[in-house]
Amino acid sequence: MSPVTPPEHFDLAGKKAMVVGAETPVGAAIARAYAEAGADVALAVLHADDSVMRAKRLQQEIEAAGRKSAVYVMDVALGRNVQVTTRQIAKEIGGVDIAVCASDLFLGKPIAKTSDSELQQVMTYNFNAYYFVARSASEEMKRSGGGRILFVTHVLGERGLSNTSAYGAAHAATQNLVRSLSQEFGPQNITINGIATGWMDWMTDRLDESDDDAGRAVRFTLPRRAGTAEDVAPLALYLVGSGVGYVSGQIFHVDGGLTQHL
Repeated sequence: MSPVTPPEHFDLAGKKAMVVGAETPVGAAIARAYAEAGADVALAVLHADDSVMRAKRLQQEIEAAGRKSAVYVMDVALGRNVQVTTRQIAKEIGGVDIAVCASDLFLGKPIAKTSDSELQQVMTYNFNAYYFVARSASEEMKRSGGGRILFVTHVLGERGLSNTSAYGAAHAATQNLVRSLSQEFGPQNITINGIATGWMDWMTDRLDESDDDAGRAVRFTLPRRAGTAEDVAPLALYLVGSGVGYVSGQIFHVDGGLTQHL
């Protein structure tokens, strides 16, 4: 990663970003893009396991480029934990101007075979986490006069597919949260938008390309390939820059045109 001079609306110099789910491929790509644009980046991982080591390697990359970075473990199961960690991040890096949530937990099961605990887990990582991050980050942003919130969600929040009732419903809730909070946050100069991904190359937990039905998720894209984290990062950068003050409450698809078939 080498320092560059980004165009005006993509310049994040002096901004403080918090990326929740920084250990994921898409979270890491977004964090790199923000650092390259000049932001200091707090890397919040979801579990205290090897995710921490992956985030620390990313931290080294960011710091080598001349930006400040730190790694945090954020337990998104409880709102209080998210609040405390967000407050700690704000104190240590000097505020939160940008907040990204890229939490994700897939479940592919018929409704009759989905247990109460599985439903709760899916809701925790695909909706509750986003709610808690928006609530905590917005409080920090109000202190500094505004900010940008970005959710990375999934197109199954808008399209139905067999055996994804819990997962799709959770992402649908998150996408409507974006729309609702855009109204609530507008007067505070806080924008909130979402990126809905399609089938991406890191989603090995849900896509077997040898299965004809599942393989359509790739064949139906216009580029005839799965998406990558690098396909998401440029839009994620635009949506937190200075050029989006009039853009809020929107869900942008990065799915290779998949939803034109689903």
